[in-house]
Amino acid sequence: MADPIIATSNTPSSIKARYAASGLSWWPVLMFLPARLAFAFLAQAMVVALAAALGSIDPWRQAAAWWPVYSTMTDILCLLSLVWLCRREGLTLIDLVGVRGRAALRQLAWTPAYLLAIAPAAVLASLVTQFFYGSALPPMIAIVDLPLAGALYSVVIWPVIWVVAEELVYLGYLLPRVEARLGKSWLAVLIVTFFWGLQHLAIPFIANGTYLLSRVLAASVAVGGITLVYVLWRRRLVPIIGAHYVFDLSTGFLVGLLPLLRG
Repeated sequence: MADPIIATSNTPSSIKARYAASGLSWWPVLMFLPARLAFAFLAQAMVVALAAALGSIDPWRQAAAWWPVYSTMTDILCLLSLVWLCRREGLTLIDLVGVRGRAALRQLAWTPAYLLAIAPAAVLASLVTQFFYGSALPPMIAIVDLPLAGALYSVVIWPVIWVVAEELVYLGYLLPRVEARLGKSWLAVLIVTFFWGLQHLAIPFIANGTYLLSRVLAASVAVGGITLVYVLWRRRLVPIIGAHYVFDLSTGFLVGLLPLLRG
């Protein structure tokens, strides 16, 4: 028996037809473009408020040091929003993934190939960061200061939830709907990449112009590469999630466990 393939409900053509037939408004889609940025600011602000209440003399910096931990709040808010957005179309989160069961496992086997395809964009993003900071650690890495429990969380839990939420938001939900609304794939790719890169202003937010510029530029290069590979390679979300997970796992190790291992 064939594995259930359910991607047809999430193609631009089927989305456009569904919106036209049911009279759904496009405004929730457009308003969701900057939602992850807003949720990231909100998550950090909540930790800032907690740090201030506990007597921190620099609550914003102390909060930013915990971004690999509190960023999960951003993911939870995004996933809850996606559940509602999908329900208004009669879909589920699995419909955004496009496959399930053995078909998903077969796609997951393509992760190494996708990892290699995305690697040039990751290298270029690293070069952008080095242009601004040379051999020094960039602020979003240097600022992290976690105890063992937080470090383990940044390696074991954070990357999993983060990559699933990001790919579902930008590639599973937003990209095909922006395509359906505009009718131009290249423009949808540019718009989604712009907002995906822009969200990194608040991951974490540090009030420094050089940092904010370098953060957004490097992130935009990286996620632009992810988006292009996704579009050009048959829009398979599962191996994209797998490849992105490898990169974010290395980030979690770098900011969490490596400082502890170095003593």
